[in-house]
Amino acid sequence: MIIHPELEKVIESLPSAARRELLDYVAYLQQKYHCDAPVARLGGLWADIDFDVDDADVRALRERVTHRLTDQI
Repeated sequence: MIIHPELEKVIESLPSAARRELLDYVAYLQQKYHCDAPVARLGGLWADIDFDVDDADVRALRERVTHRLTDQI
């Protein structure tokens, strides 16, 4: 992979804490856009619980909660 010199220069100018933050963000983007990444398995007390939730389930739950809250206002 070729890094553009301007990008490399900007990254080098960042303080170490900001570089760590940038690295964490890049790791997040890699996880977000690579669906074939390994899935973390729950263990301990959670091992026997069937926990199969995807983005659509979370989105639906958020919509239901939002509708309930807006009805109360």
